[in-house]
Amino acid sequence: MYIDYNDLKTGISEETLGVITRNQDNARQAISEAVAEVRTYLCVRYDIDAEFRKTGGNRDATVFRLVRDIALYRCYAISNPTSMPEIRRQNYKDALKLLRDIQSERASLPGLTRLDGGSQGSNYVKYGGNKKRKNKW
Repeated sequence: MYIDYNDLKTGISEETLGVITRNQDNARQAISEAVAEVRTYLCVRYDIDAEFRKTGGNRDATVFRLVRDIALYRCYAISNPTSMPEIRRQNYKDALKLLRDIQSERASLPGLTRLDGGSQGSNYVKYGGNKKRKNKW
């Protein structure tokens, strides 16, 4: 796995983690859901499977933080979503916003390998036109 139970402790106290997960099976489920969620956003642009094979200090810090924050949010959602702290909700929203920005190329992950082989460019086709002009006086 990309992250494990001990990696979750870097974002939350060990006592709180033990209470919200109750057992490590819930934590594993939350981690696998978080990895799947991050993969859906990043697999279009980056070789995310190569990143998810890394362990320890070789992992990209931003991807690690995104997966960890989403996994902690999922741990609360599994155990008791009504008592979730607002900071967890905000961290989850921030993670999703960053993932959407990366997907739409308003942000990038310089440590990851792009699928198109280049550091610039897009494989999306933009459509639309210019704003309408007011030609009447």
